[in-house]
Amino acid sequence: MPDVTLVVRNLSSADDAENVERALERVDSINLVNVDSEKGLVAVSYDGGEAELENIRRAIREAGHDAEPSPGAGHAGG
Repeated sequence: MPDVTLVVRNLSSADDAENVERALERVDSINLVNVDSEKGLVAVSYDGGEAELENIRRAIREAGHDAEPSPGAGHAGG
């Protein structure tokens, strides 16, 4: 199960964090989501590879935010 940490722009409130978390919980491949609005980070454990990672990023965009892999964070996609 790959894990990725994403930096999410404009994740400044608990409501933003909740919206992103709800959006990600609807993505089938995701097993675990942890949103940290104070740090602007989203940690996700999911099944799959790059296509599933793109679905995760798309869900975050649809929730109104941009996301990119956290510098130095592990990403075991494949």
